[in-house]
Amino acid sequence: MSEVTYQTFLSDIGRLGAERFVPLPPNALSTRRKDADRTLTIRISKAQDRWLDHVEAITGKGIDADAIVRALIDLAGELDVDWAMLAGAPSVRSAIADAVRVRQATARS
Repeated sequence: MSEVTYQTFLSDIGRLGAERFVPLPPNALSTRRKDADRTLTIRISKAQDRWLDHVEAITGKGIDADAIVRALIDLAGELDVDWAMLAGAPSVRSAIADAVRVRQATARS
């Protein structure tokens, strides 16, 4: 009798036609400051503003809120989301959460 491992089970998922996750193409997040010739005004929460300020502070020169927002908009364009089927902010948040998987560092023992 052969042993069945989790890796074997997980590798079967791709062969059965289920969804799979792949890295973004190298040029997926390509919009640079010099390419950006439009202005966008958005409303954000206090927590989001604190996070953007924190990121700007710890990364030093060259990374600002605009760069982060440009990259996130590029990322949204790469997501497998049927935008035409969405209605309202809750459905947008849900669809994005379903389309994204977050990498987490594994704990070392």
